[in-house]
Amino acid sequence: MKYIGLSFLLVLIIGGGFVYWNYFFVYSDGYREGVLNKFSTKGTIFKTHEGELLMPGVVPTMNQLSNNFFYFSSTDHKVTEQLNAAIGKKVKVHYVQYNSSLPWRGDSYTDKNKETGQYIVDKIVLEP
Repeated sequence: MKYIGLSFLLVLIIGGGFVYWNYFFVYSDGYREGVLNKFSTKGTIFKTHEGELLMPGVVPTMNQLSNNFFYFSSTDHKVTEQLNAAIGKKVKVHYVQYNSSLPWRGDSYTDKNKETGQYIVDKIVLEP
């Protein structure tokens, strides 16, 4: 009985560490700058706020050049309002990157962004 309890506790600790590492641990944070190209609300069950930032430069992909986009989500209502008002303007955004996505935080864009993970914008600065 003692070993069953210890085994259960060990599985619980490992499972909790796995959930924390994938969904709540901030892998990186930083700033990106560019023109806010698109910002919208979407989702079937969880309505999330999604945006595209067009950054300077081009990215080589499969023998062609494409625009340099940064795809992100926003969970803060105040930041969402600021982003809605800034469409088409040059902005600087602060983001946090998580290893994996949760459906109520937004899309992960693992196939679109250069680095995998979920990017959440939590601050915006309008550039002059």
